[in-house]
Order: sequence, then structure tokens, then C-alpha cells
Amino acid sequence: MHRFPGFAYRRECGVAVWRGTLQPRQFSPKYRVAIRYKLSSYPTVNVISPTLASRPPHVWKDGTLCLYYPKEKPWQKDMLLAKTIIPWTALWLYYYELWLDTGKWLGPSSHASDSKLQSWSSNPVEGNSILEKLTEQQTA
Repeated sequence: MHRFPGFAYRRECGVAVWRGTLQPRQFSPKYRVAIRYKLSSYPTVNVISPTLASRPPHVWKDGTLCLYYPKEKPWQKDMLLAKTIIPWTALWLYYYELWLDTGKWLGPSSHASDSKLQSWSSNPVEGNSILEKLTEQQTA
């Protein structure tokens, strides 16, 4: 991915896997993430390191990050991961760190009642300007 040269691609058991590092804030730890994508499915993202806090919000029960609600279809198969999933992951990490600081999920949310999500609280806010700033930081 030329937009995120710190990400490396590898094919594992028929699944495309990109691994790379994101740092949502200047003094944040660097998070190592893995993005897995099989053409017949949705991309999934796991944080490899550092280990996330116990029971973080906006994480599916399988441990993958909840970057968007699939039923709302914000991600489509013709979209580039470098323009969607990676910036959304950086934004998720930003809100995760705010959650660590405040105890509240300050990121957008529209599906708090989904039974496939771990238990968490939501407090929706707009995130577009933060997303743009994070994307600029990661590509600089």
C-alpha cells in the first residue's frame, strides 16, 4: 500500500493479510495491527500489540475491532483498504485511547444493542475532522 508504506502484505491460507503500525496520537504507543480480507467477506482488524485493555468497547466478540456497522454498509468491496479500513482503524485507536482516559466511548456509534458486540457504552460525536487529521499523520 503506497499510502501506508509501513504495512506489509502477505497471503495466508487464501486470505490477504496486511500488518502494520499506527500511532493515533503523538504520545500514543505504536499499535501493531493485522487486517485480514477475503474477497467473499468483510475486512477484519485485530490489534496485535500492545494488548488492549480488558473488555474494550467497540470490539466484536471474536476480538476484531468494530470499525463500522456492516448492516449500514459504509464499506463496499470496491473501496480501497488504504482509504477506508486503515484510516478507520487509526480513528478507532484514537477513540480507544480517549476511552482509556475518560471511561466513555466518544466515537460515533449506531448499533450499541447488537448482541455480537461486547458490552460497552456509547456516546456519539462527529469524527470526520479527527479522521482527516489522523490520515494526514499516518501518510506524512
